Amino acid sequence: MKNRITFSNVIGVLLENKKKTYAQYRMIEDIFYDCLCDMDIFEKEDFEKNVTYSRWCTGERPIPKEILSFYDNAGFDGILDNIQNDVIPNLINVTATREQLLGLVTDSTDVIGIEKVDEFVQITDDATLITALIRYAILNDHDSRHTLLSPDLSDILLSNRLPSANRNFIGRKEELKAVGKALQEHDLAFITGTAGMGKSELAKIYAKKNEKKYTNIIYLFYDADLKKCISHMEFSDDTTDMSEDMLFDRHMNILKKLHSDSLVIIDNFNVLPKEDTFFKEFMKLNCKILVTSRCNISQYETVKVIEMDADTELVELFYRHCPSAKSSEDVVKDIIQTVGCHTLTVCLSALSLTASGMESEELLSELKTCGLNIASGEDVELYKDNDFTYGLMIEHLRKLLQLGKLSDSQLDILRNMSLLPVSGVLKNSFKSWMKLDSLTDVNHLIKYGFVNEDMDNRKISLHSLLQEVITIETAPTVTACQTLLNNLHLICLAHGLELRRPENIIASLISVSERIIVDDGAYFLLFLQDMFPYLDKYLVSDYLPKLTERISYVMEEYKLDSPCDKALLLDYKAECFLLKKAYGNAVKKREKAINILEKLHNEDADARTANLLSNLYNNLSNTYLLMKRGNEAAKALRTAFNIRMEYAHLGLTESHDSLQQMMNLINMLLLAKDVDNAKIVLNQYETLVLEHLSDTSLDYGICKLSRGIIEMMEGMPESAEMNLLGAENIIENVVGMDNEYMKTTYRYLNNLYARWKKPEKAIKYRDKFLGVRRSQFLSKTE
Repeated sequence: MKNRITFSNVIGVLLENKKKTYAQYRMIEDIFYDCLCDMDIFEKEDFEKNVTYSRWCTGERPIPKEILSFYDNAGFDGILDNIQNDVIPNLINVTATREQLLGLVTDSTDVIGIEKVDEFVQITDDATLITALIRYAILNDHDSRHTLLSPDLSDILLSNRLPSANRNFIGRKEELKAVGKALQEHDLAFITGTAGMGKSELAKIYAKKNEKKYTNIIYLFYDADLKKCISHMEFSDDTTDMSEDMLFDRHMNILKKLHSDSLVIIDNFNVLPKEDTFFKEFMKLNCKILVTSRCNISQYETVKVIEMDADTELVELFYRHCPSAKSSEDVVKDIIQTVGCHTLTVCLSALSLTASGMESEELLSELKTCGLNIASGEDVELYKDNDFTYGLMIEHLRKLLQLGKLSDSQLDILRNMSLLPVSGVLKNSFKSWMKLDSLTDVNHLIKYGFVNEDMDNRKISLHSLLQEVITIETAPTVTACQTLLNNLHLICLAHGLELRRPENIIASLISVSERIIVDDGAYFLLFLQDMFPYLDKYLVSDYLPKLTERISYVMEEYKLDSPCDKALLLDYKAECFLLKKAYGNAVKKREKAINILEKLHNEDADARTANLLSNLYNNLSNTYLLMKRGNEAAKALRTAFNIRMEYAHLGLTESHDSLQQMMNLINMLLLAKDVDNAKIVLNQYETLVLEHLSDTSLDYGICKLSRGIIEMMEGMPESAEMNLLGAENIIENVVGMDNEYMKTTYRYLNNLYARWKKPEKAIKYRDKFLGVRRSQFLSKTE
């Protein structure tokens, strides 16, 4: 049973019994006049007011909290007077109105209890009863998890916005109604059907048509793990030092604040709900959830998408993509039947007919030749579960790709796109990665349906079925996709740059590494090796063990076993042990890696060997620090730094790794009160930063912070103040105020001013320090 005492039901009874001359907007303004007369909406145009009031009356939106707060403070006597003086005189039959209202009450007995029912029934005055029910309904709407207002995320959610809908979408009117009804009656609904039938488009069209109804519409493209989908959302306050677990917790806390006025779409959820361990927890959210899936779902509300009407809707869809075919209606209908009334294939058939310049009869003949091999049992390994229908669909798509008369450059674009995530990549990023002079060929592929364009999010993608076909047809190998790999590789090598967590690049790297056909093991190994620290920097920790296994496999498969490769693999395995806090195993792996390279530690060592050996000692030092073995950590770090100095002629002191090692050494020296040596290393650090970065970079801000700390230790308050204030300014400009660097800066400024007898400034920075600490605490406990 549902509680029927809602504002939409109560006001619905009043509207049903009002005089024709008494407009809806008049009734609403009469009831809430004392509050509305001071609100901005009262000054708006009648049309805009009517739209807002209508949403209140239909239950699309609850009565605003401002109104509730007003009457909580002022009491509901004003509403009582207004109903008595203005509403009741405009009702046709007050007795019938009372009976209908009490009907809502008695229908809700199982929910509100007999005592509450008796309380309403015993109210004899009509105006008092109506006021009591309106008051209860408003409070109930706001207490109910279904009608609380969600926070508007439009300013802080940087990703997961609803993709563009296909402008040629037609039909599906009954399905759209069914989706609307399902979400009205349930918090969770599935859209199911076979691949390429239009499930995703139906979800997007529903959302577009109802976007004014929802405060937020969030789009998640499911990629095997719902928790990762949530972690990979991008909010404005995410930082690069947050692990995936931290991001998940923060993002989930935000999602928990959503209510029924928000919609989350999970697209491409092609697993059974029980196969994703987090789905059961996710569905407890208070918002509406719409899921598209190829699976047959029985335990949840489902709208099944089947073939569109072949004689009307699919013919119209064909003509929209190929207007010239209108003169061959019978042939078009034969084409539609030949491709099994499959929506995606129908669209591509029409577009291929336009692109190829063929006659309709020729296209039909070509399509009818598909499936002969499948029937005889050949090439059946291409198809899932040996399914003839699926195989025939794939064969049709392969044929259409072959008939598209695509140029070599267009085929190369498709080949490279088949490696990238089906969820899509930024269009301009793809242009940059491919070194394209223009997007002409990409736009051609969009025009003829091979590539999807999401203009709202500026992304391009392949349909998952087409990705499968294109992979078969174009064979995306390491050699054939060298340009794409080179540019992604360069991005990995620049992992010292200060960037927001680049989900577009991370997803692309993982997709490429898993989908590419390896025909050059040596290059691909180097690509994977440099991908590891990039993912490690952005704390994509859950993928690192899998990447390590991939590196190990490529080394074994292609007999790539140089000392550096072996040592690097051991270092990566050590990093995976650190994720499990198995510090002892991590030390063993790194010591073993060091032993391999120490045999090459001589004057003839090349830059890669020397750099890797230095990094191994640095990483060993970090491991010792985690184990609280300070002396061993300091010894290993000094060795790492000395190796860089020993091979300075190879350029080892100019890398970002060197900066990190030097700052670690400075901190070690300061902890040991070895100020003189700390200053020597800091001067070198500052020289490298100014030479290779800038005086506005985060590294220079950290340099100013360290110098201020040293000058405080040496009793030089004026210069310490200047450097600490400089650090505050630079760090705030680069990474904001809510971070450990800024907290440390505030702490030392407070300490400085307290010692320097400047209490007002000391209090100012104490409050700033406490503010950051409080913010960090709240973000962990939300």
